[in-house]
Amino acid sequence: MKIAIDAMGGDCGLAATIPASLSILKAHPRIAQIQLFGPEEAINNALHTADLMLADPSLRERLCVRHAEAQINMADKPSSVLRERRESSMLLALRALAVEEVDACVSSGNTGALVALARHSCGVLDGVRSVAICAQLPNLDHPTYLLDVGANVDCTADQLHQFARMGCALVKSNHFQSTRSELKPRVRALSIGIESGKGNQTVTEAVALCSADHSMNFVGLIEANQLLMDDCDVVICDGFSGNIALKACEGTAEYIRRFIHQSSSKDQLPLSESEQRSDRLLQVMQASAFNGAVLLGLKRTVVKSHGGSDAIGFQAAIEKAIMLEQGELTEKMIRQLK
Repeated sequence: MKIAIDAMGGDCGLAATIPASLSILKAHPRIAQIQLFGPEEAINNALHTADLMLADPSLRERLCVRHAEAQINMADKPSSVLRERRESSMLLALRALAVEEVDACVSSGNTGALVALARHSCGVLDGVRSVAICAQLPNLDHPTYLLDVGANVDCTADQLHQFARMGCALVKSNHFQSTRSELKPRVRALSIGIESGKGNQTVTEAVALCSADHSMNFVGLIEANQLLMDDCDVVICDGFSGNIALKACEGTAEYIRRFIHQSSSKDQLPLSESEQRSDRLLQVMQASAFNGAVLLGLKRTVVKSHGGSDAIGFQAAIEKAIMLEQGELTEKMIRQLK
Protein backbone atom coordinates (compact mmCIF):
# COMPACT_ATOMS: atom_id res chain seq x y z
CA MET A 1 0.00 0.00 0.00
CA LYS A 2 1.17 3.52 -0.84
CA ILE A 3 -0.20 6.69 0.79
CA ALA A 4 -0.03 10.32 -0.36
CA ILE A 5 0.38 12.96 2.34
CA ASP A 6 -0.33 16.66 1.87
CA ALA A 7 2.66 17.53 4.04
CA MET A 8 1.92 21.26 4.23
CA GLY A 9 -1.77 21.14 5.20
CA GLY A 10 -3.28 22.29 8.49
CA ASP A 11 -2.09 24.60 11.24
CA CYS A 12 0.93 22.48 12.20
CA GLY A 13 2.17 21.49 8.74
CA LEU A 14 5.46 19.57 8.78
CA ALA A 15 5.55 19.54 12.59
CA ALA A 16 2.60 17.13 12.47
CA THR A 17 2.85 15.35 9.11
CA ILE A 18 6.52 14.30 9.28
CA PRO A 19 6.55 12.57 12.70
CA ALA A 20 3.13 11.06 11.98
CA SER A 21 4.32 9.60 8.67
CA LEU A 22 7.45 8.15 10.25
CA SER A 23 5.43 6.62 13.09
CA ILE A 24 3.14 4.97 10.56
CA LEU A 25 6.09 3.46 8.69
CA LYS A 26 7.52 2.19 11.98
CA ALA A 27 4.20 0.67 13.05
CA HIS A 28 3.27 -0.77 9.64
CA PRO A 29 6.19 -2.59 7.99
CA ARG A 30 3.87 -3.62 5.15
CA ILE A 31 3.26 -0.04 4.04
CA ALA A 32 5.36 0.05 0.89
CA GLN A 33 5.71 3.82 0.67
CA ILE A 34 4.53 7.18 1.96
CA GLN A 35 4.77 10.03 -0.53
CA LEU A 36 5.19 13.48 1.00
CA PHE A 37 4.01 16.42 -1.13
CA GLY A 38 5.39 19.89 -0.44
CA PRO A 39 8.57 22.00 -0.73
CA GLU A 40 11.36 19.45 -1.16
CA GLU A 41 14.01 21.33 0.80
CA ALA A 42 11.73 22.01 3.78
CA ILE A 43 10.56 18.39 3.93
CA ASN A 44 14.11 17.01 3.71
CA ASN A 45 15.26 19.37 6.46
CA ALA A 46 12.40 18.21 8.69
CA LEU A 47 13.20 14.56 7.97
CA HIS A 48 16.88 15.11 8.71
CA THR A 49 16.15 16.27 12.27
CA ALA A 50 13.18 13.98 13.05
CA ASP A 51 13.74 11.80 16.12
CA LEU A 52 12.40 8.63 14.51
CA MET A 53 14.56 9.14 11.44
CA LEU A 54 17.65 9.58 13.60
CA ALA A 55 16.76 6.42 15.51
CA ASP A 56 16.00 4.37 12.40
CA PRO A 57 17.49 5.77 9.16
CA SER A 58 16.11 2.79 7.21
CA LEU A 59 12.67 4.42 7.29
CA ARG A 60 13.91 6.82 4.60
CA GLU A 61 13.86 3.96 2.09
CA ARG A 62 10.05 3.91 2.20
CA LEU A 63 9.63 7.67 1.87
CA CYS A 64 9.30 9.59 -1.38
CA VAL A 65 9.47 13.40 -1.37
CA ARG A 66 7.54 14.99 -4.25
CA HIS A 67 8.12 18.68 -4.74
CA ALA A 68 5.21 21.12 -4.64
CA GLU A 69 6.03 24.79 -4.50
CA ALA A 70 2.58 26.11 -3.60
CA GLN A 71 0.19 25.32 -0.80
CA ILE A 72 -3.49 26.05 -0.25
CA ASN A 73 -4.27 28.34 2.67
CA MET A 74 -7.12 27.75 5.09
CA ALA A 75 -8.78 30.99 3.92
CA ASP A 76 -8.69 30.17 0.19
CA LYS A 77 -12.11 29.78 -1.42
CA PRO A 78 -12.83 26.44 -3.15
CA SER A 79 -14.03 28.25 -6.28
CA SER A 80 -10.73 30.12 -6.68
CA VAL A 81 -8.73 26.98 -5.93
CA LEU A 82 -10.57 25.10 -8.66
CA ARG A 83 -10.24 27.96 -11.10
CA GLU A 84 -6.53 28.56 -10.56
CA ARG A 85 -5.49 24.92 -10.06
CA ARG A 86 -2.13 25.87 -8.65
CA GLU A 87 0.43 23.07 -8.39
CA SER A 88 -0.17 22.86 -4.66
CA SER A 89 0.80 20.03 -2.32
CA MET A 90 -2.89 19.12 -1.95
CA LEU A 91 -3.63 19.04 -5.68
CA LEU A 92 -0.52 17.03 -6.58
CA ALA A 93 -1.26 14.50 -3.84
CA LEU A 94 -4.80 14.07 -5.18
CA ARG A 95 -3.57 13.75 -8.75
CA ALA A 96 -1.23 10.95 -7.67
CA LEU A 97 -4.23 9.24 -6.11
CA ALA A 98 -6.39 9.74 -9.20
CA VAL A 99 -3.87 8.02 -11.49
CA GLU A 100 -3.39 5.19 -8.96
CA GLU A 101 0.22 5.98 -8.08
CA VAL A 102 -0.97 5.76 -4.46
CA ASP A 103 -3.89 4.03 -2.75
CA ALA A 104 -5.10 6.78 -0.40
CA CYS A 105 -4.57 10.46 0.38
CA VAL A 106 -4.58 12.28 3.74
CA SER A 107 -4.67 16.05 4.24
CA SER A 108 -5.25 18.53 7.09
CA GLY A 109 -5.77 21.35 4.62
CA ASN A 110 -8.68 23.59 3.70
CA THR A 111 -11.81 21.42 3.85
CA GLY A 112 -13.75 23.11 1.05
CA ALA A 113 -10.72 23.02 -1.24
CA LEU A 114 -10.08 19.36 -0.46
CA VAL A 115 -13.67 18.37 -1.27
CA ALA A 116 -13.67 20.36 -4.50
CA LEU A 117 -10.26 19.19 -5.70
CA ALA A 118 -10.88 15.57 -4.69
CA ARG A 119 -14.15 15.53 -6.59
CA HIS A 120 -12.51 17.11 -9.63
CA SER A 121 -9.38 14.94 -9.55
CA CYS A 122 -10.73 11.56 -8.47
CA GLY A 123 -14.35 11.72 -9.63
CA VAL A 124 -17.44 10.41 -7.86
CA LEU A 125 -19.04 6.99 -7.95
CA ASP A 126 -21.91 6.40 -10.37
CA GLY A 127 -25.16 7.83 -9.02
CA VAL A 128 -23.53 9.91 -6.27
CA ARG A 129 -25.03 13.40 -6.09
CA SER A 130 -22.86 14.90 -3.38
CA VAL A 131 -19.63 14.03 -1.61
CA ALA A 132 -20.23 13.83 2.14
CA ILE A 133 -17.77 14.30 4.98
CA CYS A 134 -18.22 11.57 7.56
CA ALA A 135 -16.84 11.89 11.11
CA GLN A 136 -16.38 9.15 13.67
CA LEU A 137 -17.83 9.69 17.14
CA PRO A 138 -17.01 7.62 20.24
CA ASN A 139 -19.90 5.62 21.68
CA LEU A 140 -20.31 3.37 24.69
CA ASP A 141 -19.98 0.15 22.69
CA HIS A 142 -18.68 1.04 19.21
CA PRO A 143 -18.10 4.08 16.99
CA THR A 144 -20.97 6.02 15.44
CA TYR A 145 -20.51 7.68 12.04
CA LEU A 146 -22.06 11.12 11.53
CA LEU A 147 -22.57 12.54 8.05
CA ASP A 148 -22.58 15.08 6.58
CA VAL A 149 -20.47 17.33 8.80
CA GLY A 150 -19.76 20.23 6.47
CA ALA A 151 -19.58 19.49 2.76
CA ASN A 152 -23.27 20.19 2.05
CA VAL A 153 -24.88 22.95 4.09
CA ASP A 154 -28.35 22.29 2.62
CA CYS A 155 -29.53 18.81 1.62
CA THR A 156 -32.52 17.20 -0.03
CA ALA A 157 -34.22 14.08 1.30
CA ASP A 158 -32.68 12.07 -1.55
CA GLN A 159 -29.21 13.25 -0.53
CA LEU A 160 -29.79 12.26 3.10
CA HIS A 161 -30.98 8.84 1.97
CA GLN A 162 -27.83 8.42 -0.11
CA PHE A 163 -25.71 9.53 2.85
CA ALA A 164 -27.33 6.73 4.86
CA ARG A 165 -26.36 4.20 2.21
CA MET A 166 -22.80 5.49 2.03
CA GLY A 167 -22.54 5.43 5.82
CA CYS A 168 -23.63 1.79 5.86
CA ALA A 169 -20.87 0.94 3.38
CA LEU A 170 -18.36 2.70 5.62
CA VAL A 171 -19.45 0.68 8.65
CA LYS A 172 -19.03 -2.55 6.71
CA SER A 173 -15.61 -1.43 5.51
CA ASN A 174 -14.39 -0.45 8.98
CA HIS A 175 -15.63 -3.69 10.54
CA PHE A 176 -14.45 -6.01 7.78
CA GLN A 177 -12.83 -8.37 10.33
CA SER A 178 -15.86 -8.39 12.63
CA THR A 179 -19.11 -10.31 12.57
CA ARG A 180 -20.81 -6.89 12.78
CA SER A 181 -20.04 -6.41 9.10
CA GLU A 182 -22.55 -9.16 8.34
CA LEU A 183 -25.36 -7.20 9.98
CA LYS A 184 -27.38 -4.36 8.55
CA PRO A 185 -26.04 -1.16 10.15
CA ARG A 186 -28.47 0.68 12.41
CA VAL A 187 -29.27 4.12 10.98
CA ARG A 188 -30.90 7.18 12.57
CA ALA A 189 -31.67 10.70 11.37
CA LEU A 190 -30.66 13.71 13.49
CA SER A 191 -33.65 15.83 14.48
CA ILE A 192 -35.18 17.90 17.30
CA GLY A 193 -37.04 14.96 18.85
CA ILE A 194 -37.31 11.19 18.60
CA GLU A 195 -41.07 11.03 18.08
CA SER A 196 -42.34 10.22 14.60
CA GLY A 197 -42.90 13.36 12.53
CA LYS A 198 -40.46 15.55 14.47
CA GLY A 199 -38.23 17.72 12.31
CA ASN A 200 -38.56 19.65 9.08
CA GLN A 201 -40.01 18.46 5.79
CA THR A 202 -36.66 17.27 4.47
CA VAL A 203 -36.03 15.06 7.50
CA THR A 204 -39.56 13.65 7.31
CA GLU A 205 -39.13 12.74 3.64
CA ALA A 206 -35.69 11.24 4.29
CA VAL A 207 -37.15 9.09 7.07
CA ALA A 208 -39.71 7.69 4.62
CA LEU A 209 -36.99 6.85 2.07
CA CYS A 210 -34.71 5.21 4.62
CA SER A 211 -37.57 3.25 6.23
CA ALA A 212 -38.43 1.74 2.84
CA ASP A 213 -34.80 0.81 2.09
CA HIS A 214 -34.20 -2.83 3.03
CA SER A 215 -30.42 -2.52 2.63
CA MET A 216 -30.25 -0.79 6.02
CA ASN A 217 -31.86 -1.06 9.43
CA PHE A 218 -33.42 2.36 9.90
CA VAL A 219 -34.45 2.75 13.53
CA GLY A 220 -35.83 6.30 13.66
CA LEU A 221 -34.82 9.75 14.81
CA ILE A 222 -32.14 10.79 17.28
CA GLU A 223 -31.51 13.98 19.24
CA ALA A 224 -28.08 15.56 19.57
CA ASN A 225 -27.82 14.65 23.28
CA GLN A 226 -27.94 10.95 22.34
CA LEU A 227 -25.13 10.98 19.76
CA LEU A 228 -22.53 9.51 22.12
CA MET A 229 -24.86 7.09 23.90
CA ASP A 230 -27.33 5.58 21.46
CA ASP A 231 -26.74 2.11 19.98
CA CYS A 232 -26.64 3.05 16.32
CA ASP A 233 -23.98 2.91 13.62
CA VAL A 234 -24.87 5.80 11.28
CA VAL A 235 -26.48 9.19 11.90
CA ILE A 236 -27.49 11.28 8.88
CA CYS A 237 -28.00 15.04 8.71
CA ASP A 238 -27.25 18.06 6.54
CA GLY A 239 -23.75 19.51 6.73
CA PHE A 240 -24.85 22.60 8.64
CA SER A 241 -26.45 20.65 11.50
CA GLY A 242 -23.75 17.99 11.47
CA ASN A 243 -20.88 20.45 11.75
CA ILE A 244 -22.52 22.19 14.70
CA ALA A 245 -23.26 18.87 16.42
CA LEU A 246 -19.71 17.62 15.89
CA LYS A 247 -18.09 20.78 17.25
CA ALA A 248 -20.47 20.85 20.22
CA CYS A 249 -19.36 17.30 21.09
CA GLU A 250 -15.69 18.26 20.71
CA GLY A 251 -16.12 21.36 22.85
CA THR A 252 -17.96 19.47 25.60
CA ALA A 253 -15.27 16.79 25.65
CA GLU A 254 -12.53 19.40 25.92
CA TYR A 255 -14.36 21.18 28.76
CA ILE A 256 -14.63 17.93 30.74
CA ARG A 257 -10.96 17.13 30.05
CA ARG A 258 -9.84 20.52 31.35
CA PHE A 259 -12.14 20.33 34.39
CA ILE A 260 -10.80 16.92 35.43
CA HIS A 261 -7.21 17.99 34.79
CA GLN A 262 -7.57 21.16 36.87
CA SER A 263 -9.25 19.28 39.72
CA SER A 264 -6.59 16.58 39.86
CA SER A 265 -3.76 19.13 39.62
CA LYS A 266 -5.09 21.12 42.58
CA ASP A 267 -5.56 18.06 44.82
CA GLN A 268 -2.20 16.39 44.04
CA LEU A 269 -3.40 13.20 45.71
CA PRO A 270 -2.33 9.62 44.93
CA LEU A 271 -4.37 8.02 42.15
CA SER A 272 -7.47 6.44 43.65
CA GLU A 273 -9.69 4.04 41.72
CA SER A 274 -12.00 6.94 40.91
CA GLU A 275 -9.12 9.00 39.57
CA GLN A 276 -7.88 6.06 37.53
CA ARG A 277 -11.29 5.87 35.93
CA SER A 278 -11.13 9.60 35.23
CA ASP A 279 -7.76 9.07 33.60
CA ARG A 280 -9.24 6.39 31.35
CA LEU A 281 -12.09 8.78 30.55
CA LEU A 282 -9.59 11.43 29.51
CA GLN A 283 -7.94 8.97 27.15
CA VAL A 284 -11.28 8.04 25.59
CA MET A 285 -12.15 11.69 25.14
CA GLN A 286 -8.94 12.53 23.30
CA ALA A 287 -10.27 14.02 20.07
CA SER A 288 -7.04 13.04 18.29
CA ALA A 289 -7.88 9.35 18.72
CA PHE A 290 -10.96 9.82 16.52
CA ASN A 291 -9.34 12.20 14.07
CA GLY A 292 -9.84 11.68 10.37
CA ALA A 293 -13.10 12.25 8.50
CA VAL A 294 -13.54 10.28 5.29
CA LEU A 295 -14.87 11.87 2.10
CA LEU A 296 -17.62 9.49 1.01
CA GLY A 297 -18.80 9.15 -2.58
CA LEU A 298 -15.40 9.45 -4.27
CA LYS A 299 -13.85 6.79 -6.48
CA ARG A 300 -10.71 6.86 -4.33
CA THR A 301 -9.96 7.01 -0.59
CA VAL A 302 -9.45 10.52 0.80
CA VAL A 303 -9.27 11.28 4.53
CA LYS A 304 -9.56 14.79 5.97
CA SER A 305 -7.57 15.34 9.15
CA HIS A 306 -8.62 18.13 11.52
CA GLY A 307 -6.94 21.42 10.62
CA GLY A 308 -5.45 21.75 14.10
CA SER A 309 -4.16 18.17 14.32
CA ASP A 310 -0.85 17.49 15.99
CA ALA A 311 1.34 14.50 15.11
CA ILE A 312 -0.77 12.09 17.17
CA GLY A 313 -3.99 13.24 15.55
CA PHE A 314 -2.54 13.15 12.04
CA GLN A 315 -1.22 9.65 12.65
CA ALA A 316 -4.76 8.58 13.59
CA ALA A 317 -6.01 9.98 10.28
CA ILE A 318 -3.42 7.98 8.34
CA GLU A 319 -4.40 4.88 10.33
CA LYS A 320 -7.98 5.44 9.23
CA ALA A 321 -6.95 5.62 5.58
CA ILE A 322 -5.07 2.34 5.94
CA MET A 323 -8.06 0.66 7.57
CA LEU A 324 -10.43 1.89 4.85
CA GLU A 325 -8.21 0.52 2.10
CA GLN A 326 -7.86 -2.80 3.89
CA GLY A 327 -11.64 -2.91 4.27
CA GLU A 328 -12.16 -2.26 0.53
CA LEU A 329 -14.32 0.81 1.11
CA THR A 330 -14.78 1.74 -2.56
CA GLU A 331 -15.90 -1.74 -3.58
CA LYS A 332 -18.40 -1.90 -0.73
CA MET A 333 -19.63 1.59 -1.54
CA ILE A 334 -20.33 0.55 -5.14
CA ARG A 335 -22.33 -2.46 -3.99
CA GLN A 336 -24.26 -0.44 -1.40
CA LEU A 337 -25.25 2.26 -3.90
CA LYS A 338 -26.65 -0.11 -6.55
